[in-house]
Amino acid sequence: MATDQDDIKFPPGRLDLYLTEIGEPLDNQLRIVVRQASLGKSTIIDDPIFAIENVRQIEVTSQSLTWELYWSNYVAYAVRNESYWIREEGEPDFSGHLSRRINSAFMRYVTSTTFATDDYPGPLQHWALSTLNHCLDVISAEPPEIRLLDPAEAGRGPTSPNFAKG
Repeated sequence: MATDQDDIKFPPGRLDLYLTEIGEPLDNQLRIVVRQASLGKSTIIDDPIFAIENVRQIEVTSQSLTWELYWSNYVAYAVRNESYWIREEGEPDFSGHLSRRINSAFMRYVTSTTFATDDYPGPLQHWALSTLNHCLDVISAEPPEIRLLDPAEAGRGPTSPNFAKG
């Protein structure tokens, strides 16, 4: 499986991104909002059922940069809890959070369960977005429109304490 990141207008590198919104502003349109998080000091979660060492709280502040990804039309999308993510055979390492995947299992699933083709609605693309708590996959004929949001448009941060290992 290959990726093609030449034309993606999204922050490069590995940022700590937190998914804060996902929804359809209108039927069959998709809007995703991610905020740059920072990781707090290393701590231990000492729960009666399990204990985890070397975790850091995910912190989103009013100063956190926020990006909106918007698809005016999509064929399919899926959201996974990142805790259950496994690397697909042949999947390259992530060099950034947003990538275009080629010949992925999700693309094969969508093309075998829908009548979407490269002829209609157009050349299909698989966009994969990796955040601290979610992995998102979108199949569409167009790339997302990406914009940096003003802090007043940023919306919420985490709704409960969240931690990252490391």
